[in-house]
Amino acid sequence: MLHEKIHRCDLKPPTPGAPAAPGAFAAPNFSSIERNKRKKGSKSEEVIDIVTESMRDMKGAYQEHTAILVDMVSYFKHEKEGIERRIKLMALLRDVLGLSVDDRMKASLSIIRDNSLIDMVFQLQLEELLPLLKKLI
Repeated sequence: MLHEKIHRCDLKPPTPGAPAAPGAFAAPNFSSIERNKRKKGSKSEEVIDIVTESMRDMKGAYQEHTAILVDMVSYFKHEKEGIERRIKLMALLRDVLGLSVDDRMKASLSIIRDNSLIDMVFQLQLEELLPLLKKLI
């Protein structure tokens, strides 16, 4: 085995046009190199195509999930705003003199059912609220 390695190292590639010595290395055929490059290239292209397709699939999945998250955030933002309006309404009704706790609860339930009524209540002054609230009770 060692003898073969030494023997191969001593061999020089044949000169063009000269016949190859027995046991000598033959110069690689150019067409076989091209075939190997094409084979390797096609595998690389397949891998690139697979990676590209996977990235497109991931992009679609991320876009879907992002749209869902945007909807969820929008929903929670809307709920938060509604809660803040109801808290603000209750704080406003606490400041109206002449209302009992029961009257305040009845009025708030009537007002909460109608968004335009809530907007109107927030536009009125405290002294203007009592007559409106009495009508709602």
